[in-house]
Amino acid sequence: MNQLLADPNNLPLPQDIDNSHREWRKNVIATAETHGLDFTHGVAAKLINIYLKAGFVCGGHHAHVRVQALHPPIDSVLLDELSAQNVGGHRLAWNEARRIRWSKFNSTQYEAVINNIRASMPNQALWEVKQYWQGYI
Repeated sequence: MNQLLADPNNLPLPQDIDNSHREWRKNVIATAETHGLDFTHGVAAKLINIYLKAGFVCGGHHAHVRVQALHPPIDSVLLDELSAQNVGGHRLAWNEARRIRWSKFNSTQYEAVINNIRASMPNQALWEVKQYWQGYI
């Protein structure tokens, strides 16, 4: 990933992002294990997604087609609001994700959240889900 931030064209094609992201998560988890750390897919995804968001979305490439396909950072603040607003009509799925806790997600659980975001926001960049993140005041 060391050259990834050099150019958004280095990112996977939108149709390949999920497979690439899965491999990135596996690599992060394996690297963490070599240091005695036990990362889940949720934790690995959060690290990757914040890195990519900072480099590309906040770096002025937010309109690039490959950047629009990047997974957004997932956390409890976002999941709470997605549930509260019943975004995409997926309240049951958002509540299930909240119950599991983002930091405990396995690969399937994490990907279900991403797929529900994608289904809830057709024709929008995935990072636009940030409109539901209320943050802290």
